[in-house]
Amino acid sequence: MKVVLLILALISLNALAQDPLMYLTSFDSKIYSLKTKGIKEFVVDIENPKITKQINDQIIFGNVKEVIFRTYWTSSPERIAIEVIGLPEGFREIKEELKVAILGLIDNLLPLTTAQRFAGYKFHSGANPKEFVAQDSTGIANIQSFVLKFNNEDCLTEVIGKKTIGTLVAIPRYEKASFSAGKWVLKSLSTTNSENGQSMVVKKDLKYGTSQGIGVLTEVTVTTEQRSENTAAKPLISGETVNFKNYKINAGYAMKYFLGESSKTSP
Repeated sequence: MKVVLLILALISLNALAQDPLMYLTSFDSKIYSLKTKGIKEFVVDIENPKITKQINDQIIFGNVKEVIFRTYWTSSPERIAIEVIGLPEGFREIKEELKVAILGLIDNLLPLTTAQRFAGYKFHSGANPKEFVAQDSTGIANIQSFVLKFNNEDCLTEVIGKKTIGTLVAIPRYEKASFSAGKWVLKSLSTTNSENGQSMVVKKDLKYGTSQGIGVLTEVTVTTEQRSENTAAKPLISGETVNFKNYKINAGYAMKYFLGESSKTSP
């Protein structure tokens, strides 16, 4: 019996090695997120002090104490909505623009799977072991191909995007946490985009806590550095810290919101 089990295990490992999609699906299953945790619905307040300051500097609404992006999510059906709290009624266009500014952080809260992130790309094995190539199958993508590199623990360590001009390199760092039940938690992501002698490095650092005994994202610090590779000019550096607060998990608030049974300020 032990010999049979060993043979089956070897066959399974060999199949993973030969099939990039199976390998990547296996990797995705090892990443911690509220989705894989089995959460059915939640509400969270996203706060960005930098946006609040920018609004107050413009003196459009007088003195705004705090702008909150209240985010609602349900798993079945999967839906997400963002309401801007803290500004006067109306001003729909301004609020929609503010929502767009916060959308880039939603991926940290609800990360896409590898298949979703590389939709439209076809995978095949790379030049080295534990290396895979995602090739654009549409012919219209800005980045024609990506190389995904994994370590001996089958954890993603680097993604290299090859553009017509320049490159994009992303380096994620995963760790296991006390709340993650053996799954990997994204702790940081550094992305370098180089093109025409210009480079931009965006570094994200993520912090986590617990809410109702469940591991949740609590803070994302983003630092952006822009520099010209052809001059001695000092790089332009900016940063911001975004907080994720007041989680309401599986409490019914998100479901009621989508059913129109609650106001946006009810949580």
